Amino acid sequence: MKPRYQYALALLILIAVYEMYLIVWYKYRDFQINAYIGVLNVENSKIESNIDRKKRYLAYVKTNAYLDRMAKSSQNRKNPGEDAIFLVDENVVKNYAKIDVERSIVGENRKSSPTLGMSNREKWFYYVLKIDSRE
Repeated sequence: MKPRYQYALALLILIAVYEMYLIVWYKYRDFQINAYIGVLNVENSKIESNIDRKKRYLAYVKTNAYLDRMAKSSQNRKNPGEDAIFLVDENVVKNYAKIDVERSIVGENRKSSPTLGMSNREKWFYYVLKIDSRE
């Protein structure tokens, strides 16, 4: 074989290898793009369902039934002609009757304030100099 043909054959093989490389590269890029489009479609469907859910909630919030329920639960309101009845178990009533409100708010072992019964001037004198001027 002549050297001229050998160079031409080597060049053709080199071109064929380069074209194979380009085909593989473009297929890989196409795969990446399709995968990214799939991820975007999934995110888009999640966002659309979230928007639909929020639209339904907004439509529900604007209804009179929701406003009536919120007024009844948070503001202790009732509709005209309605009577409010609270059903409570007898044990619950007995348990709440035993609670000493002052002890539950103040605490069991709370000491009385050393400035109890002092005027404002006497309190300042006590806080600054730590001397009880009532004596």
